[in-house]
Amino acid sequence: MTAKKTTPSSSSSKNRRRQNRTAAAADSGNKNISDVAALDGLINQLLNAHGESDDVLQKVCIENIMAFDQQMWLRMASRIDNVNTDEEKDAIADVMSKCMKIIEATLKKAEETIDRSSEQLQRIISAAADQTTMEFDVPLKSDALRRMEAEIKNCTVDEGMLNTTYAWIRKSDEDKMDGMVHILQKFLQVYAAGELNKNKAPLDELLGCSNTDDWPVVFQKLVNEGYGEVAFTKELQQRMEEVVLGLTNGSYAQRVQAEYLKEVEERSKEYFKQV
Repeated sequence: MTAKKTTPSSSSSKNRRRQNRTAAAADSGNKNISDVAALDGLINQLLNAHGESDDVLQKVCIENIMAFDQQMWLRMASRIDNVNTDEEKDAIADVMSKCMKIIEATLKKAEETIDRSSEQLQRIISAAADQTTMEFDVPLKSDALRRMEAEIKNCTVDEGMLNTTYAWIRKSDEDKMDGMVHILQKFLQVYAAGELNKNKAPLDELLGCSNTDDWPVVFQKLVNEGYGEVAFTKELQQRMEEVVLGLTNGSYAQRVQAEYLKEVEERSKEYFKQV
C-alpha cells in the first residue's frame, strides 16, 4: 500500500505568508527604532560636546563623519521640530549649523590633501624617468632610484601620499600597466629605505639600499666584515619591533616599512642558507 503525499492546504500557506510578512515588518520596525536611537545617541553626544567647547564638538563630529548622511540631517531637523523649549531648539540648530561647517571644511581639506599628494607623487615618479627622453627604463636602475630618492627629500611623504600610491597601484594593476606598478612599488621601497636607515648599525647599510638587486653584494660585504646571521637577525627583529610599536597601528607608514623589513628578512634567510 503506497502512502499518499500530503500538501499544505491553501489556507495554511496563506497563514505562513502572513506570518512571514508580519515578522518582516516587525524586524523592519525594530531596525528603524534602533537606527533612530543610534542617531539620537550621536546627536546627544554632539550636544554635550557643544556644551563643552567648539574644539570638543569638532573632534566628535570628525570622529563620526561617516554618520552624517541624509538620515542624520533629517533626524536633527526632526528633533528641532519636536523639542519643547526655544533653548533646546536653538542648541540643536546651532550644533547642526556648526557640524555642517566642520564637515564641509574637513572634506575640502581632504580634497586639497589628495591634490597635493597626487602632484608630489607625480614629481617623484617623473624623477625616475630618463631626464632627456622622459621615458621609463623598467625595471628601474640605480640612477633612477637615486633621482627618485632626491625628489622624495623635497616632498612630504605622509599618509595621504602613501594612500594615493596604493590607489594608483590598484588602478595601474587593473589597467594592466605593469611598468607603472613596478615604479610605484619602487617608490615605496625607496621611501621605506630612507625611513628605516638609522646609520648606526651594519644592518642600516642593507636597509638603506633601496635597490634590491644590490642586496646580495651588500649581504656578502657584511658577512666578510664579520656580521653574521645571529647579529643580523637580532637587529632586524629590533627594527621590526620599533615599526610595530613606534608607528600608528594600521597606518600606511607602518604597512610599507613592515613589508620592506619582511622582504629583507626573507631575502636574508635565502642568502644565509648559501653562506
